[in-house]
Amino acid sequence: MQDVFMSRIESSRRAVKNWWLLLLLGIAVFVVGMLIFTYPGLSYVAMSVTFAILILVSGAVNIALAASNTNAVIGRGWLWAGGIVELLIGLLLICYPSISAATLPLFLGFWLMFRSFGLIGSGSDLMSLKVPGGGWTLFVGILLLICSVMILAQPLLFGIEAVVIWVGVSFLVAGISMALFSFELKSLHKHFGE
Repeated sequence: MQDVFMSRIESSRRAVKNWWLLLLLGIAVFVVGMLIFTYPGLSYVAMSVTFAILILVSGAVNIALAASNTNAVIGRGWLWAGGIVELLIGLLLICYPSISAATLPLFLGFWLMFRSFGLIGSGSDLMSLKVPGGGWTLFVGILLLICSVMILAQPLLFGIEAVVIWVGVSFLVAGISMALFSFELKSLHKHFGE
């Protein structure tokens, strides 16, 4: 029994070593949110291309996190699945920007919903491990879920201005939540003494 427990601790130690990748992603998402509010006059197509690139990068980071971790402490399977899905969606949207512009509210809503499920699951995992701040990750994941449901509830009623506002707010919330989660992983990393 003790061998299983020690094996789990050792695997957990390796699983949180790349917490800084999630922090970088959170900062990038937050900066994109700020840029959306700073330059609201940018074309709708430019925003959809930026969104496609961010989804592509997010997928690549999630795949890198999943590949570098050997334990399910931070939802390795979800990181793989999410990374592959985000990478494919990002490539599709970059190759066909007209699809991206026409369906941006739907893609945004589903992407944010998918990210919120990951944060809710990660927050629950952190809370079960008694990591301080795990509740904040859960809380922010729930806020992101609410934003995604609001976008999906009325995608056709969102004009360019409303999409700009919701995209900006959603990116700010997503960036903050990713950064908070990365710091919680960092505290786990320090706890394990690496």
